[in-house]
Amino acid sequence: MITLMYSNYLPSPAHIARLETMAGAGRVHVADSEAAALALAGETEIVLGQRYLRQILPVAKRLRWVQTTAAGVDQLPWETLRERGILLTRNTRNSQAIAHHTLAMIWALLRRLPETMDAQRRHEWRMPPAMLPLPRTVLVLGLGAIGLCIAGLLRGLGIYVRGTSLSGTEAQRLGCDQFVSVDTWRDFLGDTDILVLAMPYSRSTSGSIGQRELAALPDHAVLVNVSRAGLLDLDALVAALHAGRLGGAALDVMDPLPAPSDPVWDTPGLLLTPKVAAYHPDMQDDFEAFAEAQVKRFLAGQPLHCLA
Repeated sequence: MITLMYSNYLPSPAHIARLETMAGAGRVHVADSEAAALALAGETEIVLGQRYLRQILPVAKRLRWVQTTAAGVDQLPWETLRERGILLTRNTRNSQAIAHHTLAMIWALLRRLPETMDAQRRHEWRMPPAMLPLPRTVLVLGLGAIGLCIAGLLRGLGIYVRGTSLSGTEAQRLGCDQFVSVDTWRDFLGDTDILVLAMPYSRSTSGSIGQRELAALPDHAVLVNVSRAGLLDLDALVAALHAGRLGGAALDVMDPLPAPSDPVWDTPGLLLTPKVAAYHPDMQDDFEAFAEAQVKRFLAGQPLHCLA
């Protein structure tokens, strides 16, 4: 039995019908509440989504595979799934959208668009502060599907891209101009114009960017985080921006979310977007098509894509 528990939207009727064609009539159910998920858990073999996953795990004795809608799995009970031999696959279909959002934030900071828009709202035809240098070297921390998309776009603009990843696969090494190890990437901060955080969050990567790393960057450097908030020491970043020690920073992730009165909103050179990097109008259709292809492979006994 397949149980759908998507977090941000209800599955389309066409999606459910296509899954039933593969799995059989009456074998596909939508859990639109925790109570519904628990009622279905005992017979569930496949979960698409993850909304009530933690709640159902103790009673989902027949569960064999979870296809999450997320690109990262750090917020899921992946250790429990691994111990029980339950497959976990990620969703990388939004990588291109995230990469384009990253580029948009980079160029907005470099070309001082937030300051220009502020002047427009004041009805002032005013030159913004001095433009930041055009980037020559970018360091991408994390070369998963998202990091590789970002690296590819930047290289296409003629920018030299260094990248690092724990696994260091051939594709990751070929996806950047220079691959550096996870033990040495800090040695390259001194000539980094743009630092992009796209790596998974874990115990080993928590707080990777703090006061020491920010101080090692050039004064004109720009930092962009489209991964997890916990990778970055926000207080250290805010202090560096107030001190004029960075050209700017853009964050699509914040945890916890700042209160309306939090002074972080008024930090100079800080661009915030409300976790929308992955969003695009076709994302539901894209994921449903991907999930259906995954189910087809699973039922045929074929290897799944994007194993966590």
